[in-house]
Amino acid sequence: MQDAPGKIDVVSTTTAAETAAIVARAVDPVLQVGARQTVVDRVEHSWRRRFAGRDFTGLDVADGDGVDVVADLCWPLDRLDAALGGRRFGLILCQHVLEHVKRPFEAADNLAALLAPGGTLYVAVPWVQSFHGYPDDYWRFSFRGLLELFPGLRPVDMYYSASGSGLDAAYKITVDGAVDLARTPFEIESRLFEISFPQDRNLALLREQGEQPKLPLARRYLPAMFVNLVLQAP
Repeated sequence: MQDAPGKIDVVSTTTAAETAAIVARAVDPVLQVGARQTVVDRVEHSWRRRFAGRDFTGLDVADGDGVDVVADLCWPLDRLDAALGGRRFGLILCQHVLEHVKRPFEAADNLAALLAPGGTLYVAVPWVQSFHGYPDDYWRFSFRGLLELFPGLRPVDMYYSASGSGLDAAYKITVDGAVDLARTPFEIESRLFEISFPQDRNLALLREQGEQPKLPLARRYLPAMFVNLVLQAP
C-alpha cells in the first residue's frame, strides 16, 4: 500500500532570504564558480560582497572583475585541483553556470570532489528560460535532473525562484509542513506556474505583439523559473 500523499503547501519566501540563510551557515573557504561580473550583475548583491572579509575565491572560465582563478570547470580534476592549489571548500556556489557547460556530468563530478568533508554546494539553474549564451547555452534542468548530477551528495534544501525586473520571489513545496526531498510532487508545477489560454485567446495574444509577432508553438506558457538545490558532502 502506497503512502498517503500528505498535505501539500506552497511556502512563499524570497531569494534574498534564502541567500542570507546560505551565507549564515557557510564554512570557509568559499568558492564561487562563474564569478566574473557582467553587465547584468547587481554588484552590491554579489557573493563576493556578501562574504567580504572571508576566505573567498572566484573562479571563471574567463578573466575579469571578480575572478581570482581562471579555469574551466570541465577540466580534468587534477588540472582544476592544481589551479585551485589543492584546496577543498566548505561552501561552493554554482549559480547559473551548469546550463553553459558542454559536459555537465564532468563539471558536477568536479564540484563534488572540491567539497571539503561536510561541505555545502549551492546550485541554481534554469528550468525555464530563454536562450542566453555566455558564451553558449546548452541545458535546462529539473530538480530530478540536478539530483542525478550529484548522486554522492545529500540534498538538504530545494526551492523554485523567479527573478528579474525587480521581482524577488521564491517558493518551497512542503509535504506535511516540511520540505520532502524524496516525495516533493513535481507534477504540481503545471498547477502552480503554467498559464493556459484557449486557442482563440492564444492566437490573439500572439497577434498583439506588434511588429514582431510570435510564432504559435503551444497554448501553455511557463514563465522564467529557476530551480535551486542545496547539497551536503558526506
